[in-house]
Amino acid sequence: MQTIKRRIGIFMHQFDGGGAERMTVILANALYEAGHEVTFIVRSGKGESRYLLRTEIPVIDMDIAERSKLEKNIRNIRILAGVLKGQEYDVLFCVTAEMSQVAAIAAFLCRKRIPLVEVLHNTLSMETHSFQKIREKAIPLLDRQFDRVIAVSQGVREDYLRVSNASGQKVVTVCNPVIYPQIYQMAREDSGHPWLVKERKWHTLVLSGRLSYQKNHMFMLRVLSRLCRDEDYRLILLGIGELEEELKKACAGLGIRDSVDFYGYTKNPYSFYADADAVVLCSRYEGLPTVLIEALACGARIVSVDCRSGPDEILAHGKYGTLVEPGKEELFAQAVRESLRERPDKDALRRRAQDFSLERSADGYLRIVEELVNGEKI
Repeated sequence: MQTIKRRIGIFMHQFDGGGAERMTVILANALYEAGHEVTFIVRSGKGESRYLLRTEIPVIDMDIAERSKLEKNIRNIRILAGVLKGQEYDVLFCVTAEMSQVAAIAAFLCRKRIPLVEVLHNTLSMETHSFQKIREKAIPLLDRQFDRVIAVSQGVREDYLRVSNASGQKVVTVCNPVIYPQIYQMAREDSGHPWLVKERKWHTLVLSGRLSYQKNHMFMLRVLSRLCRDEDYRLILLGIGELEEELKKACAGLGIRDSVDFYGYTKNPYSFYADADAVVLCSRYEGLPTVLIEALACGARIVSVDCRSGPDEILAHGKYGTLVEPGKEELFAQAVRESLRERPDKDALRRRAQDFSLERSADGYLRIVEELVNGEKI
């Protein structure tokens, strides 16, 4: 049966190296390869994950320069309204709450009927950006603009239903397209990092994520200082962000500066996960932390805080990794020590990772596209 080509728009901030952006690019490639017309609309066409995007997929770059967040969002709305007037989309996916708010207002102003789908990658109640205050006051109006809301985990879905007046049928869970075939090949490559040599006399942990408030790296630095009291532990931080200098100062204060490598962004984190003694996560909140699923695919030990939301779902209540109550530094340190004494069942971990495959995710998105094209309302 021949695929009916659908016109799919994706509205996103920019091509950052974060999980939400990478997953969106990977999904877009899959939708294009399935025979659909896909277009990105972005505030900025720059970013680390741009290289992943197929060159055949057009990008409308709104080229909004740095300025105050309120100014950027006002200009966003005006430019996006103009773009939507001039383009025809069967559906517009809006990635993250902030971009969804901008799209909802722009679609309302351009007075053109475009099916909108909000894609939430984090628990909405934990978002702290200033535009959130506007949303809290305008939630009834904005929610009516969305034909569907995609939550990347059951926890994100439940959180959204608590803070909105949306119908439960309107909010669906579609997990991120984390696992795709190239991951396994990339995991076998050599990271080239001196702390990940096969014969080593120390334990190497890897933490991947933007150096930001949400990811709570300070917690892990304090945990590392505890671990280093008894044994030689090293921590590799994958990612960049606004807190880098603050975290480096904290390392010096804790006496662990030589035990932490601020490696930065890498196109292949999988080789790091595969060779690490454990992959750790200590976020204040998440949606569906991509790094944990990728670590499963690489057969890695995992120690994670049990934050809202995602870790508990991914690790099946601790079956596929260790979960620790948030804020408990000594418990986390002890969990790391204990996890290193156990040999992980790598085949079981990889099978679990397949529950978050690209195929499943793409099917979920396309199912929603077809529902909206066929006029199915909730």
